[in-house]
Amino acid sequence: MCHYFWVVCDGIGDVVFALDLVVQLRTGYLEQGLMVYDSKKLAKHYIYSRAFLLDITALAPLDLLQLKIGTNPLIRFPRFLKVYRAVNCYYIVESRTVYPNFWRVINLIHILLILAHWFGCFYFLLSEAEGFQGDWAYPHRPGDYATLTRKYLGSLYWSTLTLTTIGDLPTPETNAE
Repeated sequence: MCHYFWVVCDGIGDVVFALDLVVQLRTGYLEQGLMVYDSKKLAKHYIYSRAFLLDITALAPLDLLQLKIGTNPLIRFPRFLKVYRAVNCYYIVESRTVYPNFWRVINLIHILLILAHWFGCFYFLLSEAEGFQGDWAYPHRPGDYATLTRKYLGSLYWSTLTLTTIGDLPTPETNAE
């Protein structure tokens, strides 16, 4: 049931990305200080831009491969290419807000939370690659610790401790550690 929920969510994300692509075809830009409104020029400008290449790559229907080969998170990686749009949004909001310093603090907190999430996921992937063995790996225990929430929070916790060198971890013995 959960798998189908994520397939539906990915489908909704694909529709939103496709609508964004259509909107970007009609988004104006400045040419020699003047706003361009001509539809053909707008479409041509977007199609020949790097943003169009990133958007098309992010929209590639690689999720359909998951129905055939099973769940594989790396297949969803092209979605990450849309992150440049969020960076553009941050710059636009920062330049137009009344409280730019407040926005910078919110932006910094957001970036730190994203990095903590990525490091937690990477820590779990490394632990899984090591077979959940060793002092550095996430402890793979059955029962309450087998839930997805516990795995995520445990990986987030240990990766944060490891990165900040707060955790009392033994000396690494392998390259993965």
